[in-house]
Amino acid sequence: NIRNEYLKLTDYYMLPDVYEILTSTQKEEIRTYRKSLRELINENKDKYLIDGVSFIEFPIPPTWTNIKKINY
Repeated sequence: NIRNEYLKLTDYYMLPDVYEILTSTQKEEIRTYRKSLRELINENKDKYLIDGVSFIEFPIPPTWTNIKKINY
């Protein structure tokens, strides 16, 4: 659920009229961040299922997005 919330927070930047005004660096950063969020579950599946880890570190959003940490 937390991952989905972070993805929702970045959806705004993917809107065509917003995305087109981003710099090429910003575009790459937001795409990379969103990809990291989408891959988070598969990359950490064994930590949950085998190791029983109840906490994983989420990727850090680009600073220019002003996305704040979600408290859980």
